[in-house]
Amino acid sequence: MSATTPVQGVPAGLAVAFARRTREAEGGHREWTGTPAKGGGRFQHKGTPYTAFQAAFILRTGRQPVGTVKPSCDVPTCCSPAHVDDQETRQRDRAALAAVKGMEHRPPKCDHDQAVHGRHRADGKRYCAECNRLSSKPSCEHGNPQCRDSQVRPYPCGPRCDEHQPARTRPYYSAA
Repeated sequence: MSATTPVQGVPAGLAVAFARRTREAEGGHREWTGTPAKGGGRFQHKGTPYTAFQAAFILRTGRQPVGTVKPSCDVPTCCSPAHVDDQETRQRDRAALAAVKGMEHRPPKCDHDQAVHGRHRADGKRYCAECNRLSSKPSCEHGNPQCRDSQVRPYPCGPRCDEHQPARTRPYYSAA
């Protein structure tokens, strides 16, 4: 990447600001030298905050990233413009790979990055771990009585009602 070659859609001076905070590394990678020194740090250019990954993506493509920008190489802190992709690009690449391999690719039903949150059940079906986490409501079976029973008892696994008590403790009858 040249700091003097302008790409349409890139804010003026972003390449220079990015180049000042990074350096070439072995294997065509680029490492962050700015502050904070760890990983793909953050900086501001003309009042706009950027991560090193976002700046590298904008420098390569000339457009704002969609979703999270991450390195596509095996170096988790690499911020080389040639090695970073946004969520939209990763999903497009997964769809293309699925087509080449003859697999069915269904786009995710949510906006979460499936490279991070995508999981497979034991039967092979896909699901989004983040959607499951956000939509899961605690139930009595998981130690939080949602059955609205006012009579709960403490168990090692959490408070439970008589109906939802742990199987190894049954039958438990109250002395009423």
